[in-house]
Amino acid sequence: IRELEHEYYIPTLEEVLSDAKQTGVVIKVELKGPGTTDPVLELVERLNMVDQVHYSSFEHSRIKRVRELHPERNADGSHTYKTGCLFNEVPDNFVELALNVDASEVHLRYSTATKERVEEIHSAGMDSMVWMRGPMGMVDDLTHRFHDVGNEDERMYSTIMATGVRAMCVNRPDVLKQMLIGQAMNSRTLVAMI
Repeated sequence: IRELEHEYYIPTLEEVLSDAKQTGVVIKVELKGPGTTDPVLELVERLNMVDQVHYSSFEHSRIKRVRELHPERNADGSHTYKTGCLFNEVPDNFVELALNVDASEVHLRYSTATKERVEEIHSAGMDSMVWMRGPMGMVDDLTHRFHDVGNEDERMYSTIMATGVRAMCVNRPDVLKQMLIGQAMNSRTLVAMI
């Protein structure tokens, strides 16, 4: 979002992807509405960004649609088009649901990620990601549900990372970045001391 003379401009998906293409960053695009899957795939292909864009949705039929259109696999057997099934509440058969639409990842809400669930995801050959609620949702959770951590502070991130999850979608990337830099520095110091 950019401020233009006291007005705010929300960029189009094409503008966001074009900026991301220049940096090489991987973008996770949530397919939220009906009829979004095909045009988003067409845009990503037109921009030649298949390797930089992953798709996710709570509506797993949209993930299935991606896979129907693009079942291609890389030489290592991984899917060329990366997809993730989003879960807010986690049913007992969540891994089966993700496998049924041939998802390459499972995306769990931060408060539902456990070491056992993450291991189950990895054992099924999929990657894992944890997502945080939006800023207002996080404040609500911390006010009414969780009183032992701060709003996406290092302690919360450390707890999530201890589950073994391989990716995180966060609201405070600056906090996560500083924490990871600190951990890397501590690891180097430990190695230097040995």
